[in-house]
Amino acid sequence: MFDRNRIIEMHLQILAELGWQLPTGDVIDEIANGGVLLVRQAAYICDVSDETIYRWNKDATDKGQPLGCKGATWLIGTARLLNYLERHQGGRPERVKAENRLKQHWPIWSQARELSRAVH
Repeated sequence: MFDRNRIIEMHLQILAELGWQLPTGDVIDEIANGGVLLVRQAAYICDVSDETIYRWNKDATDKGQPLGCKGATWLIGTARLLNYLERHQGGRPERVKAENRLKQHWPIWSQARELSRAVH
């Protein structure tokens, strides 16, 4: 017989072994942990121009999954950006390269008052 809870538990166990973690906290925690980037930061970790990020956002929006939203400034969702990069802009190697650049620079960016001081 189908045991829904057992199957869910098995899937969560497999995901945990692959490194996935349950989301915790709220939007502020997400921002503080690099879940949202400025366009300039997104461009930097992907090694492209700001204009390329805007083009990718338009393309992703046309596909029904925008990379970010605009309020006073554009905010780019890190997970959406990395997924888009992997699916449409160079595959897994480009995603890993961007993830590594983010890991390297996020400690600096998260402490910096202005991005212009942290990115040269």
